[in-house]
Order: sequence, then structure tokens, then C-alpha cells
Amino acid sequence: MGNRSPNSPSEMECDLGNCVCFNRMRDRIPQQLPFLLSLCAVALLAGCSKSEKNDSVSASPLPTANSKTTQSSAAPAKTDAFTGTDACTLLTREEVQAVQGEPFKESIKSGKTGLGLSVSQCYFQLPQAVNSIVVTLTKKADGPGARDPEENWKEMFHREKASEEKEERSAKKEEREEGEKEPEKVEGIGDEAFWTGNRVGGALYVLKGNSFIRISVGGAGDQADKTRKSKILAQHILGRL
Repeated sequence: MGNRSPNSPSEMECDLGNCVCFNRMRDRIPQQLPFLLSLCAVALLAGCSKSEKNDSVSASPLPTANSKTTQSSAAPAKTDAFTGTDACTLLTREEVQAVQGEPFKESIKSGKTGLGLSVSQCYFQLPQAVNSIVVTLTKKADGPGARDPEENWKEMFHREKASEEKEERSAKKEEREEGEKEPEKVEGIGDEAFWTGNRVGGALYVLKGNSFIRISVGGAGDQADKTRKSKILAQHILGRL
């Protein structure tokens, strides 16, 4: 007697309320379905992006000792160490003073070895810089691949082939127009000697054995005067080679 029957008004109202709630939820699901699907798509894309990022990081190679070795091996080759004669030892202060009227105050040397040749240069700096002297010595380098400096000498002063003369004719014409003169043979010094220059200055080239020298004397004076001074200095230099 104390139990309510299944068909009591309160139970019917409860059942009716459940039906109403269910109907309302059923009506809302289609409206919210696109929003729920969007959330799922965003979560899926975020997971894929994170996975790709991790894959890219793990695929990046780490630097190793071998990679450093490969980079260092690509560096340009070093030039050969200079092994020739120091051109600054070829003249003394007294010899320079006898020609220029004052001794040099400093000698600055430089040199390089390459292509089978050893080239040494010295700048004899005088108190008046315009009177300074430059001496360049070209010799056969040591070791395999050494070249005879006489080959360079022939290229500079004995291009006797007709084809070479034809190709250089126009270039020589332009040089003459700018004041450059043809090499002039100088007698009485070394195995062979030439003076080259223009209106500004010039230099004496002297071949002796397996080497040749270049002497450039600064200061006032015409070509004849500078050629005479250069020959005097060349005599001292050749005596030390």
C-alpha cells in the first residue's frame, strides 16, 4: 500500500520530463556537430604538426669530427715558403751612397716561391724616398718542378715568332703611344742586358747564368744617367750571386 504504482502522476511527470530533456538534447546535437568536428580536426592537425617537427629535428645531422675534417680539407692550398736569396744582401750602404749620394736608411725585403721560380725583392729606402732603389732577383727554385729563369727571359725579350709579333703589334703600338719604348739592348754587363722604360722611369734587366736581376734607380736624371748607375750597381750584385 505504501508503494506508488507505476502509473502514478509523479512518475508520469518524471517520465515526461525525461522525454522532453532527451528531445532537447537530440535537437541540439545536429547544431553542435560541426563545432565538435572542427575541434577534432584542430587537434588532429596539431598532433601531425608536432610529429613532423620532431621528425625534421631528428633528421638533421649533428656535426661530427669527420664533417669538420671535410670542411678544413676544402681550404685553399698554401703557397710555398720562400727559399731564395735575400735581395737585401746584394748591395751595401757604401755602394748605394756612391751612386745616389747618400746611403739607404732601411732595406725592406719580400719574396715568394712558385711556378718553379724563386723571386726576391728589396726596397732600399733612402732619406729622400724619390731616390730609393728597388732590386729584384729571379732564380731557379729548389726541388721538383723548378724552371730555368732563362725561359722567362726569352718570353720577355726574344719573342721572335712571326705569329707572336703579329698578335703583339697592336699592343706595342699602344705602349709606344703612351711613351713606352722597345727594350733597348745594353752592352758590357752580364750575359745579356736590356733597358726598358718610358718617360717616367725605367729599369735595367741583366741575365747571368741561371738567374736575372732587375734594378730600378729613382731620382733625377735621364735614361743614360740611370742606365749608367744601374750598371754600376749590377756589377756589385753579380759579384755576389
